[in-house]
Amino acid sequence: IRPLWVLVVLTLVAFGVRAGSLTAQSLWRDEVDALCYAYEFPHLLLQVLAPQRAGDLTTPCACPPPPVSADWAEGDTRQRAVGLVGAMIRQNGPLYYFLLRGWVALTGYTEYAMRYFSLLFGVLCVPLTAVLGKRVLGRWGPGNIAAGLMALAPYMVWYGQEVKMYTLVPFLVLLGLYGLRRAMDEGGIWWAVQVIATTVLFYTHIWGALLIAVQALWLLLAWPRWRRRWRGALVGMALLTLPYLPLALWQLPAALARRETGFPYHPLGDMAAVLLNGWSTGITGWGWPWSAMAVGGLAALGLTVGLARRSLRSAALSLALWPTVPLLVIWLISLRQPLFTDRYLIWGAPAFYLLAGQGAAEGWKRKGAARYLLLAAGLLILVVFAANLYLQAATPIKSDFRAAAAYVEARYRPGDLIVFQIPHVHYIFDYYFGPTDYRWADGLYTNHRTAEGGYRLSEEMVGRWMAVVVGDRTTVWLVASEVPMWDERNLVQGWLETAFRRDDEAHFARVEVYRYLR
Repeated sequence: IRPLWVLVVLTLVAFGVRAGSLTAQSLWRDEVDALCYAYEFPHLLLQVLAPQRAGDLTTPCACPPPPVSADWAEGDTRQRAVGLVGAMIRQNGPLYYFLLRGWVALTGYTEYAMRYFSLLFGVLCVPLTAVLGKRVLGRWGPGNIAAGLMALAPYMVWYGQEVKMYTLVPFLVLLGLYGLRRAMDEGGIWWAVQVIATTVLFYTHIWGALLIAVQALWLLLAWPRWRRRWRGALVGMALLTLPYLPLALWQLPAALARRETGFPYHPLGDMAAVLLNGWSTGITGWGWPWSAMAVGGLAALGLTVGLARRSLRSAALSLALWPTVPLLVIWLISLRQPLFTDRYLIWGAPAFYLLAGQGAAEGWKRKGAARYLLLAAGLLILVVFAANLYLQAATPIKSDFRAAAAYVEARYRPGDLIVFQIPHVHYIFDYYFGPTDYRWADGLYTNHRTAEGGYRLSEEMVGRWMAVVVGDRTTVWLVASEVPMWDERNLVQGWLETAFRRDDEAHFARVEVYRYLR
């Protein structure tokens, strides 16, 4: 009964930490994109399968065109459906958008409602971590400690408050590995749990297929354990290849290509350091490197003790390979096309915390100085976690379009023109902006270069374009964010500064607002 109550308390703590500051940050562009795709993807599929029922698409805010090429639109219904599904699975997480569409249909599309979907899976990861730890390490202690880290880790809380798939992914990974581990002992329906959870993962995140390699290694390391159930293991692993084939036909050739991706290149050591920093501190990174030394030291102790003890060797290796294998694969692919970003590997965090839980449980067995050192490390971790949770809740970190839109709305007059630079911020701004019928224009992309390296657009050409866009407007607003991506010379605002008089301005986290009068 005692472990059950521990799990109940930790789960409630995880819920409270996430729910209490769920809307502290404004939505950012990836979250609004997710909302838009949640409407656009199902509508496209309905247009193919039942065009008479599809009707016109209505979205909660201004949305970009769906990120699918129009190649699928040819042929009969079957050919179009296959083409559309093929185009969708080339996007990261297509299944998540369908699930999100069902969720918002039930709850609405307020910030709180949409983020609650991620909160639920983030909270469920806490008890799942504990029960998987008990299954792998043979006792509740390490799993409960890991569950406590999962509940309070600022990194996990941050993504439990974002409208993306980054809590659904670790939930599916934990469920798939728990099903696999339990199937080794009991067989039966647990093979189905492993297969279903892993299959759903494939279409929830682009790197989900790497879990197959992790599961195969877990089976190899635990071979005597499932010897009498080898048929179920082989059938389960074989079944995983069937739903993965459509993805493999696209992913494998794409992984071997050399191309620019927009991600910076990171050496392997830097990748590991970024993950260690995030998992031991959070988004703000306050407390680095002390918290990393504390949590990482416990994880290293847990791994060392596990490898030294024959009864735990397989378990320790399994936990170590869980985050290491996907990290190595992404590093190898990034040698040709950089693809690393830490949130893509969030599903390795539970393994890190389980090893830390094992290290803490082993340290507690020691008497004297070792126990005091463990208590000091635990206190340090709690202080760093608490400080980062406060910073994430109290400091605007994401682009604060909520405040920017409210500022403009309070001063906006019909007939004003709003120029967005970069254009993509229009969709986030529109989500928060009250008036629905307002004049707006996209800022011009001025970064095009010639083969010789010079700019294709001159300042004069940009001025002529702006004069046409603005026309005879007497009041122009400029809402600017991430401007160098679009206009590194800042020519659009430069023209406004020359042709108009700056009357008002306001500065928010990663968003600038200016009002110009003729």
